[in-house]
Amino acid sequence: MLEYTIWGNTLQNYFLALVIIALFVAIGKLFSATVVAVLKRLAKKTETILDDVLIEVLEQPSIFALFIVGFYLSSAFLTFSIRGEQIYHNILVILIVINVTWAIIKLMEVLMDHYLTPISQKRKSKLDEQVLPFLKKTLRVIIVIIAAIFLIKNMGYDVTSLVAGLGIGGLAFALAAQPLLTNLFGGIMIMADKPFQIDDRVRVDQKYEGYVKEMGMRSTTISTASGTILQIPNSVVATTVIENLSSTDDHAIRTLFNLGIEYSTSAEKVEEAIAIIKDIFEKDEGVVKEKDVGYFAVFNEFKDSSLNISCGYSISPPNKAGAIKTRINLEIKKRFENAGIHFAYPTQTVYVRKE
Repeated sequence: MLEYTIWGNTLQNYFLALVIIALFVAIGKLFSATVVAVLKRLAKKTETILDDVLIEVLEQPSIFALFIVGFYLSSAFLTFSIRGEQIYHNILVILIVINVTWAIIKLMEVLMDHYLTPISQKRKSKLDEQVLPFLKKTLRVIIVIIAAIFLIKNMGYDVTSLVAGLGIGGLAFALAAQPLLTNLFGGIMIMADKPFQIDDRVRVDQKYEGYVKEMGMRSTTISTASGTILQIPNSVVATTVIENLSSTDDHAIRTLFNLGIEYSTSAEKVEEAIAIIKDIFEKDEGVVKEKDVGYFAVFNEFKDSSLNISCGYSISPPNKAGAIKTRINLEIKKRFENAGIHFAYPTQTVYVRKE
């Protein structure tokens, strides 16, 4: 049965080839369990982390390299045709390129973990925590593309002709991918400028307001006060006005509004209305009482159909802004009703002259 021939080789030859491959895989496992383990213990005793990096990078690729050696030596038991020899050579090249690419990617990632991650942690920037994974993915894609081009070239294909042949398709792809690329570069601009951090409360384009939860390659995720999730394209965030509401003093939110009361209201009632508003601000625990970021209420304008009282106060903490505003507005309305102070609405008085 071992003498049965398939594609010019007996089953015995295939069996011996598999034994050689399995033997080198076993050597790789043994190498990892003994030699690499000893090297790791020795590396921990040294002050430099370079040896730790090299061991971590080469551990798994070295095992795969021993598999490739076994695959190469197993060919000594096999006989190939011209076409079979070419296929075998191509497979060997593919395995080597995969292993080298794997080692380079691991080296890049380990270096970033050992050198860039500690720097990011010292800066205590949550946005940096988003930048590193983004940078890892980008570099990984670039390395794989370079490896693929090298592999295609070594397979005997003309890379230049291949790219030229795909020119029309590449142009169509570039046009279709233009929004994606715009958002990608928008994300890079945001990471470079750092107008906000993760969990900051922002207002984008005077329309969208909420807490930044994530910044991806295509969009920025914002959680609104009502609990909904907004996915805003990075191109919009990068090219519009961004107001970082978390950067104010004590992370307080400033609220400004106007109250219009009827023209028939007496001066004493106007003073009482201002006193009521200030008293509500003073007693509410959600209103900041500090100087310059506190509250105010002033009679500032005679409008067309109302006496205008300008009001303002700061809210802290910002994540309870909705509840605090509701509580204050309801209290103003209740106390105005009890005091007999009436809100104005647009009115017009017409005087008719009799001849």
